[in-house]
Amino acid sequence: MKAFLAELKRRRVYRVAIVYAAVAFIIWQAAEIAVPALRLPEWALTLVVLLTIAGFPIALVLAWAFDITPEGVKAAEPGNRAMQMTAGVVLLALVMGAAWLALRHNASTPSPDAKSIAVLPFTNMSADPDNEYFSDGITDDIILHLSKITELEVISRTSVMRYKDTDLNLRQIGEQLGVATILEGGVQRAGDRVRINAQLIDAATDAHLWAESYDRELTDIFAIQSDVAQRIAAALQATLTADERERIKAAPTGNLEAYDLYLRGRFFWSQRGEGIERGLAYFQQALELDPDYARAHAGVADCYNLLGFYAYLRPEEAFPAAKAAALRALEIDERLDEAHASLGFVKLFYEWDAHGAAAEHRRALELNPNSPQAHHWYASTLATLGRFDDAIDHAQRAVEIDPLSVYESVALGWQLIGARRYAEARERLPRAIELNPDFALAHWLLGEAYAYDSRVPESLSHFQRAVELSGRNPWAVSGLGWAYARHGDETRAREILAELLERSNREYVSPYMLAEVHLGLGENDQALDFLEQAFQERNPNLMSLHYYPFWDDLRSEPRFVALIETVGLAAQSQDGQGSEQ
Repeated sequence: MKAFLAELKRRRVYRVAIVYAAVAFIIWQAAEIAVPALRLPEWALTLVVLLTIAGFPIALVLAWAFDITPEGVKAAEPGNRAMQMTAGVVLLALVMGAAWLALRHNASTPSPDAKSIAVLPFTNMSADPDNEYFSDGITDDIILHLSKITELEVISRTSVMRYKDTDLNLRQIGEQLGVATILEGGVQRAGDRVRINAQLIDAATDAHLWAESYDRELTDIFAIQSDVAQRIAAALQATLTADERERIKAAPTGNLEAYDLYLRGRFFWSQRGEGIERGLAYFQQALELDPDYARAHAGVADCYNLLGFYAYLRPEEAFPAAKAAALRALEIDERLDEAHASLGFVKLFYEWDAHGAAAEHRRALELNPNSPQAHHWYASTLATLGRFDDAIDHAQRAVEIDPLSVYESVALGWQLIGARRYAEARERLPRAIELNPDFALAHWLLGEAYAYDSRVPESLSHFQRAVELSGRNPWAVSGLGWAYARHGDETRAREILAELLERSNREYVSPYMLAEVHLGLGENDQALDFLEQAFQERNPNLMSLHYYPFWDDLRSEPRFVALIETVGLAAQSQDGQGSEQ
């Protein structure tokens, strides 16, 4: 080996390697500056890197094989045969290693789809900061229009809103979101006039692909949004179907005050928590001005669905109201994707009709393939039908559309737990917590994922954190009671059970939550008593009773088997294997 190293030194291979590496580094730095400046495609930089990596072993081979002498380039004097064979093996290994690095680099940095786009929050350029909801609403509506175009990959609202007032440049944002183009702009509202500036930019090169300024009467706001969407589609060479073009051109309402109230409603609805009820109030006010405003009816349906799902209202108070609103929206506009998604939610979580829910969610995705909400609610439907891999695929697709949404990351974690892939759930859910460390449901589910593998300290810490962040919401408190009981702390579990029973005298506490604590305590009969009460209320969580691991300790109980048969989703699961597309 010493002789081989000495031979490398004699043939100046070391020197060539050092010089080559230094020159390659300089070339990379120069290319990183020159490629964007010259507006070259992003793959040009990748090509430079790959070529310099591939040239490295070639340079070493040439350094070994030839000497530069005063008489010119000559073949190097041969050493002994064993040394030549050793050198050949080493150089072959270097060539293969360089090729592997090149392939790995190429695989790890996939180019985004040329027809992918993120619409950054439009800047509120009005003198009144209270118009922020209006500029956000314009952003939302442009995203909605673009999402209807099947050929485009559109990042959802939740992810782009994180870039409001960001210091990141467009290339960095494009890389984080995995998109090729970015639309940015500003909105100025003054009296009855609105001014909108918009520019479509190549995220890799900063090149302007399209730009336009609109200064019109406020009554033209829908025409402006439609024009922006169609101009972007043309710039990205996306073909619109006749139906897509018609839906983009259609004005949602003829009442601008109703539209203003609708935008306020979506602004608060997207904040969740107490924002849901505020959003509901604005949607209802919009409908007072325009009873035929389909999107406002869909907004009402979305609010009631979440109020019922998170037990802010009793199921019988929330879900029938959600269904009525969704059906009214579809009477007005059958092609409204969010109304189909909301109706599917009611069918799954309240009516326990998984096949009907699947049909609604598929229709929603036909109308808007870029809807993360439709994808993740369809994922729940597929899990109910026993199609766990398909459910995870749709939940993952929702994450791809909305990569910075804590809701979509949590929904994916929930599907992984339902499929009993706990280790994967424990990898996914911390990413959701990174997006929003104060999101209680993420901690609750992570506590569950640890509990199923008997990792007591981690499980309890996340359940406790969920209780703190939720303000001791009953759904979080009941989970902590279950965890205490499961891990042998009966005293604390019974304290929580007493707390929930006392609170049920003055506020709504779902019997499903009381069943959870009794289950942890091993009191199966009492748990079943409360589950049967939850059935009478048509509690939305019963849709997962037949497969979710939380209830495994009851699976041999005849009353539990009978309850699952009564709910009827287990039978639908057997019927639905492979039948839904």
